[in-house]
Amino acid sequence: MVTLRAGQLEAEVAPETGMVVGSLRRDGRELLGVRGGLAAYREKGSTFGVPLLYPFANRLSEVRSARIDASQARRDPSGLPIHGLPAARAPWQVVEQSARRLRAELSWTDPAFPPQHRVEVLHELTGSALHVTTTVEGHDVPVAFGWHPYLELDRARTTVQIPAMRRHLLDDRGLPTGATEDAPPFYGPLGDRTYDDLFEAPAAPFRAGDLLVRFGEGVRWAQVFAPAAEQLIAFEPMAAPTNALVSGDDLPTSPYTLRFSLELA
Repeated sequence: MVTLRAGQLEAEVAPETGMVVGSLRRDGRELLGVRGGLAAYREKGSTFGVPLLYPFANRLSEVRSARIDASQARRDPSGLPIHGLPAARAPWQVVEQSARRLRAELSWTDPAFPPQHRVEVLHELTGSALHVTTTVEGHDVPVAFGWHPYLELDRARTTVQIPAMRRHLLDDRGLPTGATEDAPPFYGPLGDRTYDDLFEAPAAPFRAGDLLVRFGEGVRWAQVFAPAAEQLIAFEPMAAPTNALVSGDDLPTSPYTLRFSLELA
């Protein structure tokens, strides 16, 4: 783990395990949902903190398709591949490190996702925010990755703010049906609300307690995830919609840059 410090914030990042952000603390208080922690993420892919989902975020409708063989991916309760390939959780090569910045790269050569290319992640801490920049370099590499920041909250007390967005309806396996609808904004404690919903990315930020999640360049889609049994919520920046590596729908290609930030409210 590498520790970054700036002002009130301290972040722990693991370049040896996929550049996951394992902790983000404000004056010593944890702001992220740490769940099973680094060991479970390394061994089983059980997500926590702020993990990179590469080369695909969320689910695929097929284990094997023309673009990817996802037979080594984790499976969701329906048996669908979810949250990328194990190769993304391998050690990354650190190319820049300072008290506030950590930049590392991964040379992608996994035949399960055939295009050979380079992925770079920069985590930069300021006194009030963690900024994450991801760049995919290569020729016409399909881009469908995302990040999964888990924010800790108290369902009964923490104020959550979700802007108005366009929701893409999902079937009972969590895959887009093609239908859409307007989703009104939400403000207040989660209570017993749950989410596992796909949206077109908003211009306005999300909020959970002390943190804002603000999307920047390259974030075109968002998944909101709040499981009933846990005291957390995730606002997930994505380059492409769920299942894009299979369907080809709205699937961009490299070179591609995606930016988002976790900011103190």
